Amino acid sequence: MRPEPDRITSVGPEIHLFEPSGYAGVFQHACRLGELLARSGRHVVLHTGHEHEEVRVKGVGLCPCSWWPRDRDAGARRSAAIARRFASRTLPHLHSAVPRGAVLHVEGIAAAGALTLLALGVGRLRDRLVVYSPHDTFSRRGRVDGALLRLALRVPHTIMVYSQADVEVLRRRGLEAHCSPLVQLVPDTSEEERREWRSAWRAGSDTSVVLFAGCIRPEKRLDVLIESARHWPADRRLAVVGEDRGGWAHCAELAKEYGVDVAARVEFLGLEEFAAAISAADLVVLPYDKASQSGVLAVARQLGTPTAAANVGGLRELASQTFEPGDPRDLNRAIDAQLADGESPDPAFDENRAVDVHLLAYRRPA
Repeated sequence: MRPEPDRITSVGPEIHLFEPSGYAGVFQHACRLGELLARSGRHVVLHTGHEHEEVRVKGVGLCPCSWWPRDRDAGARRSAAIARRFASRTLPHLHSAVPRGAVLHVEGIAAAGALTLLALGVGRLRDRLVVYSPHDTFSRRGRVDGALLRLALRVPHTIMVYSQADVEVLRRRGLEAHCSPLVQLVPDTSEEERREWRSAWRAGSDTSVVLFAGCIRPEKRLDVLIESARHWPADRRLAVVGEDRGGWAHCAELAKEYGVDVAARVEFLGLEEFAAAISAADLVVLPYDKASQSGVLAVARQLGTPTAAANVGGLRELASQTFEPGDPRDLNRAIDAQLADGESPDPAFDENRAVDVHLLAYRRPA
């Protein structure tokens, strides 16, 4: 069912954002982008997962047209079921719901390479303007999927990325891209919520909490942070919040072997709880091996929480401190330096700039 039109008088063609999963960072980015575009007078619809996070997105129509179950274990059967419904229901719906001449902006990599390629191909029909934001310019699903995603980058009229590092990656492949600040939907957090997290972490006012936040994947190298924690002073605490995506078991064993006490909550957290955890920490660390950009960094910046990130991809563009990837000693240097500095990042985020860049990308090429 198509959402009711926005009450704001529409300026220019309709803008249809498509993020199929309905949860986590890319969805939250699409929500905030939709709000900002609607505020500028555009008619915006966000097509997303049927079990999407409960969010109130002002001025944006939410269309839960993608079957994306969150309560089923990941695996081949779930992926196959998602793919069947994506091809048989979601894509025909998008084709009929997005009018001729509208903008279709495909967000993220929740759909695998083949599905992304299909979504962009369907979007090119009926004289629509198709924009693609890969969010990562690499694939986590192997060589075949990576090749399909690289092919998908050739299909849209224009590409939008969220770090200068990705601009350079695409330029080396012979592709040009627009670069926008990574806007995120970030709720206000209260002092009470922050106290609750500090209490759960058993961290008093004299304890510095170093937090790993987000999906726990092998390439995000939580193990490097655990290795560094072996040498921390007694007044420093390691906390982990996020969903396990194949990296937690090894890290839990490593922490036990090293005698590192980790205050961990390993599950998917709703946006309000997740933001409160980041706000309650003294430092957020991203020890990744590979990244294009990071919604966690963008959220931490907006909340005023300092960050330290591996010097890879676009992470260096937002982090308060950087360190050599895979190097626990250099990570400890960065942690020590940031905690000693005590200065919070400037939370000002250029959302007006993000709107300007997106509207430029939504203009039809000559």
